[in-house]
Amino acid sequence: MKIVIVENPRPLTIEHYNDVANAPLSASLNSGYALAIARQAGWDTVHLDFSSSGDDASVITARILGEDADIVLFHWVYSWGHEVLLRTAITQLRNESRARMGAFGLFPTLSGNLLLQYAPQIDFILAGEFEDSLAELLRHFEKELTVAARPGIVIPGRTFVPRPLIDDLSTLPVPDDIGANCSYPSLNIAASRGCFGECSFCFIHRYYGCSRRRTRNLPSLERELEIRLSRRDIQSLYFIDPTFIGRGESERKRALQIGQMAQRLALPFGFETRVDCIDEQLMTALALNGATSVFLGIESGCDSILKRIGKRITTDQIRQAVRIIIESGVQLNLGFIMFEPDSTLAELEENYLFLEELGLLSEHEQTANLLYHNQIVLYGSSAWECFEKQERLLLDERLPFEARCRFRDERVASVCEAMGRLTSFYFRAMAVSRQTQADTATRCNTMQQCRQPGMSSINDLIKNAFQDLCRAAHSGSPKCISLVERECAGRLHSIPEL
Repeated sequence: MKIVIVENPRPLTIEHYNDVANAPLSASLNSGYALAIARQAGWDTVHLDFSSSGDDASVITARILGEDADIVLFHWVYSWGHEVLLRTAITQLRNESRARMGAFGLFPTLSGNLLLQYAPQIDFILAGEFEDSLAELLRHFEKELTVAARPGIVIPGRTFVPRPLIDDLSTLPVPDDIGANCSYPSLNIAASRGCFGECSFCFIHRYYGCSRRRTRNLPSLERELEIRLSRRDIQSLYFIDPTFIGRGESERKRALQIGQMAQRLALPFGFETRVDCIDEQLMTALALNGATSVFLGIESGCDSILKRIGKRITTDQIRQAVRIIIESGVQLNLGFIMFEPDSTLAELEENYLFLEELGLLSEHEQTANLLYHNQIVLYGSSAWECFEKQERLLLDERLPFEARCRFRDERVASVCEAMGRLTSFYFRAMAVSRQTQADTATRCNTMQQCRQPGMSSINDLIKNAFQDLCRAAHSGSPKCISLVERECAGRLHSIPEL
């Protein structure tokens, strides 16, 4: 029997040009695990990747039909308005194929009921952690040629029963390396699953049905590394765990052992973790073992906002974590939501001063990222439920599974919209610049000239734009904000490399 795993189209759009990822990085291994599970069950497997495709629905349909599969399983990620493309393909498939069609992953789990209304041709959804559910589905289908309601499997019109989480992650097969992942010099790998946080904008706790973190034993991690490193040349590792470092001494020891494992393989590595899991001694040791980057979701520089979004950290903890990472010499990457829907102008200014105090606004690419992010509200998140009850969701029929939110303070909304337009120009211009500047040395010289005394740097322009917009917003005059935006846009256009 044969199964085809399909990555849905989700090409980049201008309005989402540099938005926060539409799924946790851990989703990058979902299709690899699904293919490994199916092959372990004795099925023939095919992977079709349309994630960056500009193909129309008929092309997608033809490629899937050409595989003549028994089951077509869509790893359906939030697709930034391209849902209709896949819905059309699914409709065509239903008319021309006998295959059963299903969906799995973060988006189908959180938006399952709405998705079944949007694409009623779907026969089933694997909700949450899917590996055991998929294995059972394939065994049953091979015998009965039907998809039955089982724990973890959503069947339209049937009562859903959640499946318990996998107790021992070491029992999972080694995931396939597929699609775009194979072109990267870095290898994504998971040492744990889940997170003990419940941030309102996040989906991880809802995907797994709990706020719990599970680790896998180190021998299984080492075995997976050996197998996957034998498949292709790898220059570095990236641990996609929502929080690579856990709490307590045993977890710190475990993180150090993983760092030592990477060091033995002579592979630098990066990871993501929570602010309240950063330890100075451990970070120093991990840096010595080859850690090169850490991603922290600090989200805000205001304790009031951190409390509103359920982050369970304080600004003092953020200050300490940032200092530790910077002093360790490891590159710090940040998640930050500048424009939380309940923000006040005073909180925007507090955020700015906090970032400036920590020295995080010194490079224009990071500055642009930190000063513009607006919270996207995805269907199925607790934020969606909260803002829906308050009747503040701004829905768009082109984007059926996501929404913007009406700000509590219209002046904050105006600053957000203006910064969004300014940084959109910046991001697009930088992308063009990277493509056209083949001579790296020439580009570096140009950037240095831009930072000479008496010359306005890109970084200063972005920072000044944010501050000027905030000051203009205090007047409450849309004309004043518009004037500041036009002036800032003009200065951005005048920068040589843009």
